[in-house]
Amino acid sequence: MAANTSVKVPAGTTVTAPNGTIVTINGSSDTVITQAGAVVTVPASATGPANNVVTTGQASGSSLSTSPLTVTSLAGSATTNLQPVDGTGAAAIFWGGGHLAMDSSGNIILSDRGHLREVTQSGVVTTLTTQGSWDGVAIDPSGNVYGSGDVQLIASSPLTLGASLQEFSASGTYQQLFANWETSGTSSSVGFGGLVMDSKGALFLADEVNNRIVKFNVGSNTWAVFAGSGTSGNQDGVGTAATFTLSATPDLAIDSNDNLYVRSLDTVREIAPDGTVTTVASQLQTAGTIAVDKSGNIYAAGVQVIYRVASDGSVVSYPFTNTTDFITSLVTDASGNLYAGTRGIGAQIFKITFPND
Repeated sequence: MAANTSVKVPAGTTVTAPNGTIVTINGSSDTVITQAGAVVTVPASATGPANNVVTTGQASGSSLSTSPLTVTSLAGSATTNLQPVDGTGAAAIFWGGGHLAMDSSGNIILSDRGHLREVTQSGVVTTLTTQGSWDGVAIDPSGNVYGSGDVQLIASSPLTLGASLQEFSASGTYQQLFANWETSGTSSSVGFGGLVMDSKGALFLADEVNNRIVKFNVGSNTWAVFAGSGTSGNQDGVGTAATFTLSATPDLAIDSNDNLYVRSLDTVREIAPDGTVTTVASQLQTAGTIAVDKSGNIYAAGVQVIYRVASDGSVVSYPFTNTTDFITSLVTDASGNLYAGTRGIGAQIFKITFPND
């Protein structure tokens, strides 16, 4: 496309910008702002009305932009991942690969090789506790932190491993919750997975080993399977009629309406509060992390790429070339910024701002 031109296109159209950003339009009446030189591709299968606009004119409103991301490294080393060391900025060392959560003050709380750590907006990294073994992380409005992944040996013959949830209170007290709620004789990852809390105080876990979503009621100390049959698959449905295929250390996200989001193979799945599972977007790079912002935009990561999925299913694919390390977790703040944790040659926490935020 030349500068200052516009075209109308149907759903299914892709727009590839010169900087490598790709928009797949799946909704209607959308506007895509792109750069001169962009390539617009309308597949033969796109037979609906041409009611979306692609333009190289001035960006405005909440249009889907193909401008590049603004990315800064808050903390961590680009060249080192070792036993955790506290510090500021690049002086802090992460093992990497853990889950991220955001507290009400804008601090990032993360699991890091079993430790629970905090990163401020100024990049100051401190270890909150080394008690327990932290994987998925969730925070309630009072600042109490909950975690999955606390696995202990129950018996050696036959081998029996038990998983518990855990809590690190705002006052600094550690305790186990739901002791040995799940057991296994074969997997040391029993009880691992992303963890979130809904507006009513219930915890939800993406149960990696059993390909299901589990709900925990902290007040009554009870738990139940919320969605997923336990059989590997990618079938939509209600509750245990649905199936998931969860990758190693799967992530879980929750929006302001208590809808859950999870990656299952190459798809983004939404789980409504009544347990109804639907597919929001598909054909992404294979399974990975996920997050959602207050506006309902869903974020997922691939290899050096970040996907932003709008509520109508339109997908913007942004190149993420600030590191060759893998993005292992994502979380958003109240202002719509995205944060990414990485691990590879190094391990870092990045802050990401989108062009139309």
